[in-house]
Amino acid sequence: MKLETRIILLFIVSVLSGCSAAGVFYSKDPTRKLQQAYALEAQGRPIPAERLAKESLAIYKEKKDIFGQSEAHAFLGSFYKSKSSWKNTNTDKYLSKALEHFNLSTNGFLSLGENIQASKAYFGLGQTQGLLQRVDLACKNFHKSLSLIESGKGKDKEFIILNPEYGTAADIYKSNIEAHCK
Repeated sequence: MKLETRIILLFIVSVLSGCSAAGVFYSKDPTRKLQQAYALEAQGRPIPAERLAKESLAIYKEKKDIFGQSEAHAFLGSFYKSKSSWKNTNTDKYLSKALEHFNLSTNGFLSLGENIQASKAYFGLGQTQGLLQRVDLACKNFHKSLSLIESGKGKDKEFIILNPEYGTAADIYKSNIEAHCK
């Protein structure tokens, strides 16, 4: 291979590896986009994760898919709650965005009778309120998340728990109530 060809290939690889969306496969499927957003966030790639979640939300809105919108809002709520702790960020701005998305998620899930799914958004609300030092509201939301999951109502009875210390979402909710609510 000629030196010029190697240099051109090296340049192309360098440009692509510096791109925030490198390795992200294009999809029109909003569920696939949201799955990719979760994977990218776990990989520490927040810029493409946020973009894909917003694209997913836009598609779900266009399709009038309330469940999908609620899932995307739950992701974005969690994303902005996490982003509030980054260095050199406006904490209040991101916590406000997190509250907005968690509220939209709870409203959407509850409108569908998906109490179990709504529980995760209420839990996110509780965590966000806790970060804002609003312990009374945090505890109210933790209790609401527990009552919703214990109701057993909804077609979608499961969701992924990203904390290996707990067996179930209810265990996580109970632990937070015990730790923060007197």
